[in-house]
Amino acid sequence: MSITVEHVSKHYGPIIALRDVGFTVAPGEVRALFGGNGSGKSTLAKIVSGAVRPDSGRVSVDGAPIPAGSPRAAHAAGITTTFQELSLLPDLTVAENLALTHVPRVAGLFRADKVIRAEARAVLGRLGLAHLENLPVQALQVGEKYLVELAKALRLEPRYLILDELTSALHEHEAQLVKRVLAEHCKAGGGAILVSHRLGEIQSLCDTITVLRNGEVVADTDVASVSSDDLIRWVGGGSRTGDRGGARARTTATKTARRVELSNVALEADAGEVSLTVGKGEILGLGGLPDQGQAAILACLFGLREVRAPARLLLDGAPVQLRSPTDAVRAGIAYVSGDRDEVGFAIRSLQENMLALLLNRRDPIRLDEAQLEQALSELSTVHGGLTNPLNSLSGGNQQKVLLARCFLLRPKLLLAADPTKGIDVAARAEVHQAIRRLAAEQGTAVVLTSSDDRELAALCDRVLVLEKRMIIRELHAGAGLDEQALVESYLQAPAADRHQVAGAGSRP
Repeated sequence: MSITVEHVSKHYGPIIALRDVGFTVAPGEVRALFGGNGSGKSTLAKIVSGAVRPDSGRVSVDGAPIPAGSPRAAHAAGITTTFQELSLLPDLTVAENLALTHVPRVAGLFRADKVIRAEARAVLGRLGLAHLENLPVQALQVGEKYLVELAKALRLEPRYLILDELTSALHEHEAQLVKRVLAEHCKAGGGAILVSHRLGEIQSLCDTITVLRNGEVVADTDVASVSSDDLIRWVGGGSRTGDRGGARARTTATKTARRVELSNVALEADAGEVSLTVGKGEILGLGGLPDQGQAAILACLFGLREVRAPARLLLDGAPVQLRSPTDAVRAGIAYVSGDRDEVGFAIRSLQENMLALLLNRRDPIRLDEAQLEQALSELSTVHGGLTNPLNSLSGGNQQKVLLARCFLLRPKLLLAADPTKGIDVAARAEVHQAIRRLAAEQGTAVVLTSSDDRELAALCDRVLVLEKRMIIRELHAGAGLDEQALVESYLQAPAADRHQVAGAGSRP
């Protein structure tokens, strides 16, 4: 019984997530899906699991095609998946969460609680977690929650397991449990697909590997036949020269003064402290694997997470206490996100969206329609009028509206969370130009996250690479900041190096 993926392609609007991808997984085999941020790994895993429908191609088991976009059909064919996003209900117990996919009944009517607990103990015991049976999920540590996700998949007795970045949140002893369970699963005739960025675990857990870059397969081979250097070269494209773009043409004269100082912040209870500074007119990137503390730093800088002593936040040298996003806007901080539903009002007019932030200022800015139109024009925004709803525009033009709103605020600090997510190449270039112009002409400090390493390399003056809520590397434009260096920094950062630069982030 083998899984075969043939000629799979997937587009999200103008973005090519996957192009003509294929591989097979045989019984007893663990295949790695490997690649950098935005390479298409998770999209491919979701297609195999039935969670996402491909635009073309097919997935089959033993030659029998699985109906596209049907998790039920994938499960019936013996495929079960653990995704990066937890699917557990926090108020239910671990045992109740494990039973959600199939609730045992007495006489077909009443929930069989004894059976639920017995089944939970059996599968949790394989992971050494039987003692968690009656605890509510919200009481668990992060690593324990991901192991419960694995237990939830194991309870379904799949022939094939898809593990999407399961081990990224686990401690070493927890990762060893996963390794043991995978070995037992394959010995019993099962197979697995492991989506991972971790070179070490790929080399210790996997038999074969499919390497993706920009949605295409760049290598498909046995793990034993490749070195770490090969993998890093394939993922990074082997290039040591990134697209420097206009960001490198700016002088550093405007960046001598510090605009933002965040110091001694613990992003997690058992993590070290993080400190960083951003200069006037500087574009600072937060890089690394997903969910390594980048969002937590933005939350601290936008009042979504309080910075408490001994940690502190300074803006232009003065201490600021941000208890809410309203406080942040009043302090001169703007926020834009590639998830437009997070920061935009889809059914409200362009005018209402553009004025929303300005109303929260202590000294509200009064703008007429001509000024709003001018702001949109500077970003080459295509629209049918200020009274039209935001969702009447293309994704790229919606993003320009939300950026124009930030620019009207004339912020001291712009926080940009994956600001070009889901927009086409032309719109992305215009957004980049606008951000550079804001930094250069107004001295706005920019802190940027991106799911695309190429964007960080092209746009940023400096990138801090995070791992496990700590800063492990600092890369500077003109001194080795390119896509290849970013890939190397988070795929193969030596443990000793992590301790040496854990407090990095201050500009020289």
